[in-house]
Amino acid sequence: MKQAASAADTTIIQTVEYNEARALSSALVADLERSLAAKDLNLPSLPEVALKIRNALANENVSIAEIARLIGSDPALAARILKTANSALFYRGTKPITSVHGAVSQLGQRMVRNVALSYAAQQVFIGYGSQQVRSFLTAIWQHSVHAAALAHMLARVRTKLNPDDAFLAGLLHEVGKLYILMRVKDNLERIASEAAFHAVLDDWHPRLGRAVIETWGLPSELAEAVGDHQTCALDAPEPPRLTDVVAVANYLAEHSEEACSDEGYFAQAPSLGSLSMDKPTFDWLIRAGDVDIRLLMIAFGV
Repeated sequence: MKQAASAADTTIIQTVEYNEARALSSALVADLERSLAAKDLNLPSLPEVALKIRNALANENVSIAEIARLIGSDPALAARILKTANSALFYRGTKPITSVHGAVSQLGQRMVRNVALSYAAQQVFIGYGSQQVRSFLTAIWQHSVHAAALAHMLARVRTKLNPDDAFLAGLLHEVGKLYILMRVKDNLERIASEAAFHAVLDDWHPRLGRAVIETWGLPSELAEAVGDHQTCALDAPEPPRLTDVVAVANYLAEHSEEACSDEGYFAQAPSLGSLSMDKPTFDWLIRAGDVDIRLLMIAFGV
């Protein structure tokens, strides 16, 4: 009897927990709808050093020395810039770059901006909540760095778009998920395993990501890529847009493990339209990217 009672009690508890999780997910959707309608995301501001770098880079005549000075005011950002400049994706030299000035020269202004913005976004979101929240954040950043590296390579070899812009769009394409996690940090343990919550993450993150990009005053093309990449057809038009590059990079990042382990994957892959490529290029993108991305993730602290 005790065992039967125990099993019944467990079922009741699980049912209650399930109903609570669904109620929390429903409340989250209502809260997100209100925030978007009112254009009130209650979003933390970008850190001061990121704002200073963004404003400085808006001046076409800003010197490398000035940018290096601003970066050097934040040791953690300086370390991130140096690691990124020395990563395989951006450096093919034989001697490591050891100065911030040299790193800025190697990366260029756009990529310095990208690294600073990604660092700032991590500072804004990474400190929220429990270890479980941080585990979610780490998984999102790992995928984002992966997609960013693929977007950079894809833009470089298949389009006339600026690869650095594609990198930033890939890096921030799931920033809406980070925002949602910030909103539910106190209840994440109760809803993290529920399908309803993951549906909210998948359905809402592009709209919220667009709102985050717009709130931070970043380019409209970036906001469009973040907001539309999930509903964008993989069959990219000619010429491809930044949104198309992010959509394809996101797809490849999600399927890279499968593509690496299955030699026949290329023949089954969907049409990529103007971003289609032959098998050697596809294999290079997936396999070379795999090595570069692992090193880049180390540089980005994920």
